[in-house]
Amino acid sequence: MNILIPINEEKKLCPLKSNSSWAVVTLDEGKTKNINFYTKKEVIEAFTDYIVVVNKDEPINDFLLEGIGVLIAPMQKEIEEIIEAYMFRELHEFHS
Repeated sequence: MNILIPINEEKKLCPLKSNSSWAVVTLDEGKTKNINFYTKKEVIEAFTDYIVVVNKDEPINDFLLEGIGVLIAPMQKEIEEIIEAYMFRELHEFHS
């Protein structure tokens, strides 16, 4: 499973309109297998299961059309916090 996270220069979750790069977290059997960083979304070849955004007002339509699930991290900013919240089902799933 792959989770896409828009991040800023400090490698923290940020709004899609202001992200400078992307983190792709690969999970396998409930554990983080690896984290890859990209400067452009277009070069990411891995299938994305979910994208994590900061709130429900983000421009997520393109992701929804691609069949990517949208998770909202209301308080988590660090990549590790986001993954832990995902594991404990503390992220909110976006429902259109």
